[in-house]
Amino acid sequence: MRIEDKIKELIVTALTKSQGINNDEINEVDLELSRNKNNEHGDFSSNIALKLSGKLKRSPMVIAEEIINSIQVTDELERIEFVKPGFINFYLTTEKKHGVLEEIISKGKAFGASCVAEKKKILLEFVSANPTGPLHVGHGRHAAFGDSLARLLRKSGHEVFTEYYLNDAGRQIDILCASVMFELLLLEGQKLDRVGGLYKGSYIKEIAGGLQEEGIAINKKISSPKTGGSDDEIVDALILELKDVAGNELFQMVLEKTVLQMTKLLKDDLSDFRVRQDGFYSEKSLFSEGRIKEACEIIKKNGNAYKKDGALWLESTKYGDDKDRVVIREDGRSTYFASDIAYHHHKKVRGFDLLINILGSDHHGYVSRLEAGLTSTGNKASDLEVILMQFVTLYRGKKKIQMSTRSGNFVPMRDLYSEVGVDAARFFYVSRSHGQHLDFDLELATKQNNKNPVYYIQYANARIKSVIKENEKRGYLFDEVTGKSNLAKLKLSIEEDIISLLGKYPETILKSSDSREVNKIANYLKSLSQLFHSYYGSTKFVSDEDGVRNARLLLLQCVSTVIEDGLDILGVSAPSKM
Repeated sequence: MRIEDKIKELIVTALTKSQGINNDEINEVDLELSRNKNNEHGDFSSNIALKLSGKLKRSPMVIAEEIINSIQVTDELERIEFVKPGFINFYLTTEKKHGVLEEIISKGKAFGASCVAEKKKILLEFVSANPTGPLHVGHGRHAAFGDSLARLLRKSGHEVFTEYYLNDAGRQIDILCASVMFELLLLEGQKLDRVGGLYKGSYIKEIAGGLQEEGIAINKKISSPKTGGSDDEIVDALILELKDVAGNELFQMVLEKTVLQMTKLLKDDLSDFRVRQDGFYSEKSLFSEGRIKEACEIIKKNGNAYKKDGALWLESTKYGDDKDRVVIREDGRSTYFASDIAYHHHKKVRGFDLLINILGSDHHGYVSRLEAGLTSTGNKASDLEVILMQFVTLYRGKKKIQMSTRSGNFVPMRDLYSEVGVDAARFFYVSRSHGQHLDFDLELATKQNNKNPVYYIQYANARIKSVIKENEKRGYLFDEVTGKSNLAKLKLSIEEDIISLLGKYPETILKSSDSREVNKIANYLKSLSQLFHSYYGSTKFVSDEDGVRNARLLLLQCVSTVIEDGLDILGVSAPSKM
């Protein structure tokens, strides 16, 4: 049992004894125990006396004193004190504090794992960008955060399945196919005016060139796209003409091959960025497997749909949406919302307890719609959790970088992590809360000094490896048994601070997981590295005295273990040499 849980049990027993209240009454006010930032105020602190003061109509200082007098002293607590206005501070014994080091050595990177109270089966959907172009720097933040959150949730004991919803059906895919076929016609020698509404970029030309190498050809002339209408009208007319002239069979073949190529491009971009997606869910499968029809039948059966003007509407205002929504148009075609309803219902059918979606902050108005859709199929709105991600702005020093080209294409994610490295990109993307706008400084991300946080943290770990190697060169091999038996010799105040911070790692994991704030792990690692670098600059690690040397080396091993594990959660490597 964790020491935090033991102390909570002592408080509950003392409350029952001194105040005559039961567990239900204690739960009403929420018994909290927090680690103190300042060790002078103890290792842990509780404000339970302050919380109960109003209920019991008594002074919090009196309640705190009575609680302390009723607590059964254990050999893990050095002393317990109460201070104004009613906080209770718990001081651990030196032996108990050092027990954290033994736990880290014993558990290794499993230290801090599986500490969540209620384990859940979670489906985490993130990125899910349309397969119509390469992922851009904005998607990069979603990718880094989503993957790190998945690692964090797994670390805290949840079962997590990550998924990319692939929009491989609908008008935008027809436009993608038309873009490739238009390029193919140009390669075949047709003289055609460029169309504004088509997708552009080297990837379109590469796909068209690849199809030509496969022997795929249109070999039929089309009329040059008409001018005068909107881009949408011109593109829609082009799609109809391509289907008519080339034939629907060829159009579908090019479409499927193009989507396959684009999906591979997306997968490669993510894989090279160390982002793991356990599954790619095809929107087309919602049609081919009858899931949209099934979802519509469910909402009708549940009395949540009605017919109007020949269309099928979801009565989503019943569930908090600002207006009712069309799910099946009057011509029989389903809307994007119908796909979302079917997809999210199928997530629940697959047995997931909690659905987490990471969306851009510009999708905030879509949240109530998704909740309404999920509820209308007989699920609970609370089964869905939406995390809204703020935008990214690129800088090079103080100079703001243009995020898109003249043609409207955004800076590719791959370009960013190719320039600064995957480690720096992953760390910088999650260094701020997802709810805050992120200014990404490319210049800072490539610096190799203590101003660059990822370098600073990695360098701490590399220094530890260097210290161990230096001792080995001098014939001082680390002896774990000697280190454990001499932990009492770790008396420097900075050593106590490091040990205290190491003890906070499991709590940091739990709080970060519960709040979905991956940046707390980044902040923790910065704090731990800062303490270590100060320790490194002021302390001798190569010593003839076996006891002190091995105790300090054991402490360094523990710091390295936690740094490496924290970096792994963030998808960042921990090089042993820099």
